[in-house]
Amino acid sequence: MTTLASRRHPVGLAVGIGVAAALALALFTGQYLRKSWPFSRPVAQPHAHVAEPAPAASHAGHEGMEGMPGMAPPGYAPVTVDPSRVAALQLTTVPVEERDFKRTFRTVGVVTLDETRTAHVHAKVRGWIDTIHVDFTGRKVSAGEPLCSIYSQDVYSAEIELVSLLKGPSVPSGQDALQDAARRRLALWDVPKSEIDRLVSTLEPRRSFPLLAPRAGTVIAKQALQGMFVDPSVELYTLSDLSRVWVLADVYESDVPNVSVGGRAKLTIEGQRAPLEGQVSFLAPTLDETTRTRKVRFELENPGGKYLPGAFATVEMELPMGRGLAIPESAVIRTGTRSIAFVAHGEHLEPRELKLGPLVGDSYQVESGVSPGERVATGAQFLLDSESRLRATSGQGAGHAH
Repeated sequence: MTTLASRRHPVGLAVGIGVAAALALALFTGQYLRKSWPFSRPVAQPHAHVAEPAPAASHAGHEGMEGMPGMAPPGYAPVTVDPSRVAALQLTTVPVEERDFKRTFRTVGVVTLDETRTAHVHAKVRGWIDTIHVDFTGRKVSAGEPLCSIYSQDVYSAEIELVSLLKGPSVPSGQDALQDAARRRLALWDVPKSEIDRLVSTLEPRRSFPLLAPRAGTVIAKQALQGMFVDPSVELYTLSDLSRVWVLADVYESDVPNVSVGGRAKLTIEGQRAPLEGQVSFLAPTLDETTRTRKVRFELENPGGKYLPGAFATVEMELPMGRGLAIPESAVIRTGTRSIAFVAHGEHLEPRELKLGPLVGDSYQVESGVSPGERVATGAQFLLDSESRLRATSGQGAGHAH
């Protein structure tokens, strides 16, 4: 007969075997995890002292403490990396250096006419175009060259009046004044001085008078047609000296403070093989409200007219951004409103909160948080961030063996 006591011995034996197996498995797993975990866990040795852990947020709430050496930002704690795992983690450090920051700025522009060398030609009287002398766009003209001839009833009547004054009896008082007034009226209507002198000498009025080019240049636009009625509001010709042109480029609002008169730039004009050097000659006094850009002007000598108005141009400038501390972009952990970097002290990594300036190339300009000569960690950023947050959350702090 089997008793209750005899049945308990096999059960107790089985339970004991199970507990022993579980302990062995836990011991083996713990040893494996400790060997594979990259961050060292300080263990109290007979001759070692482990620093008392401090909560990571013990200094939280004190203004101005973030980013100071030796003071971890809230939510972060220092970590210690096992030296044997540094290579496997691809963890490297680079020094914080002070240098001059320059940023390459690229924008687009267009070749335009030099406004100071451009003239618009209008008739100052009402009349009709009798003859066209310059009859196509693109023709080069000289200063004083006839562009067209205009018949005007007002001018013709004034010429007849001047001839009658010249033919009339000489009256010492007032006669010369009337003649001078008639001459000035013709001159104000842009009747050429040569035409007035001819009229005085021959006393023969002409039906039309020539409209002369006010400056030398190239005909950029032409609306004058033979027989067309004109008045002072009609623009007949546009003339421009193309021996010098402008390049107008757009500078975005954020880059305006870094561009000044005299700044150098490399200009590449479509249709030209080699780029050329240019200098900022003028900055527009206002911003374009639609594009939020400011116009920048470059003046170019244009011998032979090789730079054609209307051609696109690419503008490249080196903008000075000032001098400051540089930290690689790969060393910065962006956590929304904060920027964190880990400063290396041997195998110990200290989290610092940074105040960053602009990103120039692959480096940030640092305003505060690190000092020149310190080394910051690059690589393994995810592991460092996770371990530092875990230590701060669990209240383990950082252990330092002595």
